[in-house]
Formats: sequence, C-alpha cells, structure tokens
Amino acid sequence: MLKRKVARLAGPRKFEIAEEKIKPPGAKELLIRIVSAGLCHTEVAAYLGKSAIAVSKDGKYFKNDKLKYPLELGHEGVGIVEEVGKDVKEFKQGEWVGGVIKSSFASYVTVDVTKRSLAKIPDGISDRKYCLVEPLMCVTNIVRAAAPRFGDYVAVIGCGAMGLLCLSALAKSAAFEIVALDLVDFRLRMAEKLGATKTINPGKVKTEKVVEQLTDGRGMDVVIEISGRMSGFSLACDIIRGGWSPESAGGRGKILIPSLYAFPEVMDAGYQLMFKSPIIHSTHPWYSMNYREDMTRGIEGYSKGIFPLKQLVTHEFSLENIEDGFEMMVEPEENYIKGIVVP
Repeated sequence: MLKRKVARLAGPRKFEIAEEKIKPPGAKELLIRIVSAGLCHTEVAAYLGKSAIAVSKDGKYFKNDKLKYPLELGHEGVGIVEEVGKDVKEFKQGEWVGGVIKSSFASYVTVDVTKRSLAKIPDGISDRKYCLVEPLMCVTNIVRAAAPRFGDYVAVIGCGAMGLLCLSALAKSAAFEIVALDLVDFRLRMAEKLGATKTINPGKVKTEKVVEQLTDGRGMDVVIEISGRMSGFSLACDIIRGGWSPESAGGRGKILIPSLYAFPEVMDAGYQLMFKSPIIHSTHPWYSMNYREDMTRGIEGYSKGIFPLKQLVTHEFSLENIEDGFEMMVEPEENYIKGIVVP
C-alpha cells in the first residue's frame, strides 16, 4: 500500500513529520501527488497557536480560537493526479491540477471532486509547480473587482506576493498611474520591475503630500489595501478620492480590502470613511461569482505572464523544514516574497 509523508502542526510553532499508509480514493475522489504547496499568511495565526478558520456542522465559516492538535495545514496545492475514483469523469490520471487542496503540506492528498475546488493546469504551461492556482484565483478576483477605468490612478498598499501580482496585472490595464506603496525598498524595486509607474515608501515620505501632487489634489481613484494591517487601511482612507470636494468632482474612489480585518470601535480612519464615503469591496475569495472560472482565468494569467508567480517564489522548503517556512512568514528576511513547500 502506498505511503505518504505529512507535516502536522503538533503545537504552536512546532511541526512533526509522520509517515502513514494511504487508502485508495473513493468513488468521487482523486489521489493527488503534491508537487508544491504555497505558504499563506492566513495560516500564520494557526501556526502561532492563536486561531484558525473552521467550518461548522451547518457549513458556516467561523474563527476557531480553541485549537486541537495535531492540525494539518496547507491549501495552495499543486499536484499530479495519481489515482482516479470510479465515478470521476472530469479528471484523468497524470493531469496536473491545482486549487484549494486542503492539508497539502504532504506528499499525497485525497480530494473530493464534488467540492469543485480543483482546476486543471494545461499541458504546455512551463514551470507548473509555481502555478499556485488558489492565490492566482484570489488575485484574479481582486483585479476584476478593481476594474480601473481609462485614465484612473490606482494604488496598491502592500507589495508582498499578492500585491505584486495585482500590480503586474494592473500594469496591463488602461489606468494612467499604478502606484506601489510598501515600507520595504526591496519590494518597491520589484514593483517597478512589474510595472509600477511610481513607488512610495510611507516610512520615508509624507504619502498624502506625494499623492496630492501626483493627482492634482484629487486623490487615488482605486486603492487596493493588501497589507492586511489597520495602518494600511488608514493610509488607504487618507489617499482615496472623495466625492465631496471640487478637486474630486466626478465621482468618489474605491477601496478594496482583500485582507482580513478586525475593526476597532473607534479609529482615525472612521472619520475619513465618514467624510469621503468611498466604495469598499471586500474582495475575499467569497466575493467571486464563479470560483472555478476565476481559477481558470488565474491559470491563463500565469500562462500569459500576466501573473509572474515563478519570479516571486523566493524560498522553497522541504516538509522537514516547514517550520523554517512559517518562521520566515512571521519574521521575514528582506528578500522574502513567497514561499512554497516541496515534499
């Protein structure tokens, strides 16, 4: 019987590697050999022992702060179909697939195809281990929601992997300016390579003044806040275009917040939200109207070079070194952008 290796979180900041037998896939399941699995910041809270996203018995998502170990993490899997259940018609042995593959920090994973969380990665795409379908779907969703119009001024706050992928796609749009904002100059240099027309380090300059000069006082038409920090959201509120002044006549701006937030009862940004009343899109994956279609669009974007994800994978970790990968996300080196686990 086939065996697999799996990395399980045994406690806060502690993974253990186990080897176990694998059952044959059920009638509507696939056995997938994992080639790579992305490291995602959404799982850092679980790694630190604080909380994790969970699903209740009635199918509702909730924040689980009562963690029970061991936990199996990983959801950005890419792999090859090894075995196909007898009732599966959509996938074949030997095909490359990616998507939301739970517990993908392992050498093999069984996936229920009825969940419709997989998409094929076509033949002919080079470097398929870097075609991380789940984050590509998320970026596709964000960029389609941003939808800048001809002549718009767009800002991306936070130039990690997701922010840089957004920049790369937006650089092909009809927007006149694509502005990258980050506190790390290395990431800003990467943003320039991917099409940012201007970069701003808020730690070194007065961002509002720079944006005011750049936009002739109007403010940004679209801001994607993807740093995941309240300071980033507050900055987005400061630089977004308002609909109340002569300088910004013609429409208010739009802020997209694809990262998770816990809004405090009182915050400075609340005043800006009141004054400017911008349109805010919560572009989490659940915003997508067609998850499978957006996964396919994400793969095509990778294939065409619009989403240069391979360039952004700066670190690779084995299952045995998975703790190093999570520690890198907790305290990243300056040159860290995206990590993957390669079983």
